[in-house]
Amino acid sequence: MTNDPYEILGVSRNASPAEIKAAYRELVKKYHPDKYQGNPLADLAEEKLQQINEAYDALIRDGGASSGSSSAYQSESSYNTGSSADYSQIRMAVDRGDLYQAEQMLINIGVHDAEWYFLSGVVAFKKGYIQDGIQNVQQAVNMAPENQEYRSILSQMNSAGGMFRSRSNQQGYGNMDTTAADMLLCSTLPFCFCC
Repeated sequence: MTNDPYEILGVSRNASPAEIKAAYRELVKKYHPDKYQGNPLADLAEEKLQQINEAYDALIRDGGASSGSSSAYQSESSYNTGSSADYSQIRMAVDRGDLYQAEQMLINIGVHDAEWYFLSGVVAFKKGYIQDGIQNVQQAVNMAPENQEYRSILSQMNSAGGMFRSRSNQQGYGNMDTTAADMLLCSTLPFCFCC
């Protein structure tokens, strides 16, 4: 089994961040835990997904992408004081829909960097705490203003937040359906939270 992140993701060494992201998304869909529930290959699929996440981290978040790649992703590693593996595990927990575990792992990270605020915001948003989610992702953007992922998700959350506020005014507070939030996040993030 190879440890080369380019081979794991099936991309060339001069792949752009967009190409790496697209390959990553396809592999996450292929090995998503929901597809393997009750399947004897579930453990193997989870191991493969972990390998895919680590390869993606190595190429995008840790700045290993080609020299033509966007600095928006490369600069994120300077903010990480929780390890890349910790954040990958949190992202996987959110992807599985295990928001409790994701939240517990976030609580155990002592220093709150941009990625911590970003993931905290995503968890809060998915739990229906729309304003808290938006505030945390805004903090991530403030800490890493060049990170396009954070900025894009903040914009999408703000749009969805307006929709939820409108719906809650019509239906009464606390009756917000977060299915639309799941669909929104799934379609815009470089990893799937809800498929």
